[in-house]
Amino acid sequence: MENIGLILLIALLIINYVNAPEILGFSKDNPKVKTARRLQMLFLIVAVGRFIIPLLGIDEIFSYEINDKVSVIINAIIIMYFGNLLPKLQIYKNIDTKCAWAIGDEKIWKKASKIFAYLSFVISIGMIILSFYFDSDTVTTACQFIWFAIPLLYLLLHYRNKFRAPSPK
Repeated sequence: MENIGLILLIALLIINYVNAPEILGFSKDNPKVKTARRLQMLFLIVAVGRFIIPLLGIDEIFSYEINDKVSVIINAIIIMYFGNLLPKLQIYKNIDTKCAWAIGDEKIWKKASKIFAYLSFVISIGMIILSFYFDSDTVTTACQFIWFAIPLLYLLLHYRNKFRAPSPK
């Protein structure tokens, strides 16, 4: 069953890679299309790598502690990559994000994506440092939650203030 899921995921990633200009509504040479395609390639590499590494036994070359730290560092690199990538993509405008908190306000979406970008570097460096003192799985989970929660809370608070019904006098 896991193999079928991997095959479907790879097929979806390849279809999205090929159809990126139509999905985003830009020409093939647009930098945003190139960024989206790089993102699809990263997903493809991670999906295939996660499947192949245990098959080849690469995860057993080093001790558990070293593998644990390497996985935290790889996770931190991915967080930094997405943090750098998000402000470059106009997700709200072109991919039609269904996040109700960002509806109708592109300026707030850009501000939230910048918060997301700045947090990415702080959180990934903090995640690497904290993994030496605490359990790596707990640190990674907490940092990923914070990484998503703070920009979403910002959007939620803005949405709440923007669409709050006026109080009767």
